Amino acid sequence: MECHPEGVSYVSGKIRSHVSANMATDGMWWVCHRWLARSGNSGQVTTVNDRTRVAARVSSAILASVVLALPPVARGAFVCKPPGGSTIIRDDLPPECARVEIREMNPDGSLKRIIPPPRTTEQRKAEEEEHRRKLECLQQNEARKQGDEVLLKRYPMEDDLIVARDRALANEKARIDQQNQRLKELERTRAHLEDEKASYKGRQMSDAMKAAFEANESGMAAAEHQIELINSRIGQIAEKFDPDLKRYRELVKGTAKLPCQLED
Repeated sequence: MECHPEGVSYVSGKIRSHVSANMATDGMWWVCHRWLARSGNSGQVTTVNDRTRVAARVSSAILASVVLALPPVARGAFVCKPPGGSTIIRDDLPPECARVEIREMNPDGSLKRIIPPPRTTEQRKAEEEEHRRKLECLQQNEARKQGDEVLLKRYPMEDDLIVARDRALANEKARIDQQNQRLKELERTRAHLEDEKASYKGRQMSDAMKAAFEANESGMAAAEHQIELINSRIGQIAEKFDPDLKRYRELVKGTAKLPCQLED
């Protein structure tokens, strides 16, 4: 809509049939007719002839009286509706709407921004939890990316990873063989000690014999403990290399996924 005298009769016709608070809050409508009202009072409306000037002034006076008769809230730029109340339109932030959404309008009647209501305690907790979850997800993904880079740099080829796994397993199995050999030696020593003990019929064993038995028992217990530790290490190697091999193949094929997905 243009603000010119030739359009006054059209607008005034609308006013007569459709004047309402909602129309008064339309930015372009209000600015246009406030301007016409001022122009009518100051005599500065540019007219083609006296008849047009008179018509413009009369129509502008009617429009000005209608706008001024509207309540102040109908001519504002902030719109909101408090709980249990009516819609408020005001040129400053309505305190009644401190806890509800407020819509700020541009002079042309379009939406400038939405001022959200203050967050509740539950909303703040939910936002904090969401932030924590996203941060953990980012950290997991970053750690996975770094691990992938190390994996690919350490093993240029898949066979390199397999060879490294087999070598690690072979080393641990060799350590088990050493401990088993130690156990056999201790068992042979134990057999000799038992034969010598048999010669002490009715007599108490010497302190040296007792110490030898204790040393033998301690050695066997230590060897058995080492075998348990090595078997545990073998399991750890399998737990490490098998997933690495699976991940390596996924990375090469381009099917590898990150631990978690962030929602948009």
